[in-house]
Amino acid sequence: MIDKFMLNHAKETFQTVYNSYFKRYDLSKEWAQLSKISDDFKKKLGREPFMYDLIGELLGDLDELLKKKILDLLYQKDNTWFNNTGQYLFYNLSQWMHYFKTTNKISLNNFLCLWWSRFLEFESDAEKLIKNFPFPRKVLLELTNNCNLNCIMCGIGKNRYDPNKNMSLDLLQSLSEEVLPQTKLIRLNGLGESTILPNFIEYLNIISDSPAQLEIVTNLTVANVNIWDKLLENSTNFLISCDSATPKVYESIRRGASYFGFKNNLRYIGANISNPLQGQIIFTLMECNINEIINMVELAAEMGLGGIIVNVVKLDTAQCRWMEQKADQIVELFQKAHDLATSYNISLKLPDHLGEIPVNKKIANISCHRHCNNPWEEVYIRYNGDLTVCNMLNPYIYGNCQYKNFAELWNGINVQLFRSFVNTEYRHYYCRECYYLI
Repeated sequence: MIDKFMLNHAKETFQTVYNSYFKRYDLSKEWAQLSKISDDFKKKLGREPFMYDLIGELLGDLDELLKKKILDLLYQKDNTWFNNTGQYLFYNLSQWMHYFKTTNKISLNNFLCLWWSRFLEFESDAEKLIKNFPFPRKVLLELTNNCNLNCIMCGIGKNRYDPNKNMSLDLLQSLSEEVLPQTKLIRLNGLGESTILPNFIEYLNIISDSPAQLEIVTNLTVANVNIWDKLLENSTNFLISCDSATPKVYESIRRGASYFGFKNNLRYIGANISNPLQGQIIFTLMECNINEIINMVELAAEMGLGGIIVNVVKLDTAQCRWMEQKADQIVELFQKAHDLATSYNISLKLPDHLGEIPVNKKIANISCHRHCNNPWEEVYIRYNGDLTVCNMLNPYIYGNCQYKNFAELWNGINVQLFRSFVNTEYRHYYCRECYYLI
């Protein structure tokens, strides 16, 4: 007998998800919404809703024939499908729908019609889900969701260190056997600082067995030269987070850091890399550090680093008005920084837009603002095994590789659905105004 997930009680199912698979996500709004729906449902019908009662909320005002086909298919699914695939599909869809609900209903209905039509299409033809796309060219690993800094644009470091938010060595070992040998580049990256792991060298030893090029995104503040030596020994590329070359500004942004301690580490890396492009700075542009961009070029030149990548802080559109207001000033500084970097033979990657304002193509790099290939080329694996889209920390989840093997997830329906929308007018809300530089 099939253990149909549609016959589960909605609240109990949500609590299971909330307390296990989705511990790292804030689902308080979703819980409040579910509680209201459940309370209203119980007042009206005298019982708690089952999953099949709630699925209608995710179908919107679809054509009845289409809705029937979807429900007939979902009734065939069991709890294993829900745990491995369905819970992520419904979570992704609910987040995506929220964006359209804040714009206009027509867009939402059009999107839902396309989403569910493609869901049926992919599900009805299993071969479409087994296209065997090549494994991703780039794998990004979040070894930890802990950080030693409480930066103003992130804030992860405001939380206490939690060893439960470190990737287990068992999971990393599994990835090193199934995935890492088949990729070209491994980047240690994410919402956390890899080098604060007490046994970081042990992680590094597992990763270094792969033939892939190793990169690390780091705040470079840990006072442990053995870590930097081990990374250098592995010919690691350093992407160093730094948002100011002025001590006071730097420390006001990267709260908890010492600029002079950071600069000592930076000098050490610059003196020991085999070529300048092995060390590059990632600079996050914010309203408080607009005037620092030229100083960053000078800092890179002083330290013997070969590149600077300018990212833009991720904020809601309403919070980014400063970019529009100061666009002329920023573009002028970009031009000066470009000219200075050219004179130093430093690679300076600048975004091709500031919100909706384009930046001179002669000095800017193409971003994924209009077109993106990342869902076919890279994957971001979080500390708990969640597979997500890309380096820009898109919250869309493909599934979890602790419960289903990587190859199945990489070719699975959650991936296929995302890919089918990424370069359309219905692209995921997080992808809009993307600053990922190609």
